[in-house]
Amino acid sequence: MDYVYDSSFVGSLIVPDEKNNRSEKIHAAIGKDEKILIPQLFWYEITNVFKNLLRRKRYPHNEVILFFPEIAALGFTVDYESGIGYCQKLLHLCNDYNISSYDAAYLELAARKKAVLCTLDDNLKLAAKKHGVTAAK
Repeated sequence: MDYVYDSSFVGSLIVPDEKNNRSEKIHAAIGKDEKILIPQLFWYEITNVFKNLLRRKRYPHNEVILFFPEIAALGFTVDYESGIGYCQKLLHLCNDYNISSYDAAYLELAARKKAVLCTLDDNLKLAAKKHGVTAAK
């Protein structure tokens, strides 16, 4: 089985005050032969998460930059799907489930790769359920 991680899930693995036992258990149970997939979009989203940590003065810059090696250690496989057909798929998901195009990118990837979606976003979990995609519990 493969897994798709979104930025909320990754944040719960690496940002100290967002750590979550459930997320850590899910991540720890992933086997060496299983992949952790992310869409290209992930890099923009996680950078924005870090920018907000700095802006809100939750962590100083010298601590935030230490999160990057932790992300690298997760060993992601990046999916580079793109193009008009891809955008049309995302738009359908957005409209069908009232989610953002960002969330649709994670849902589309999980559906296409028949992977488990790992997110803390309740609306995205609901969309996954309606779309027939397994969301980690």
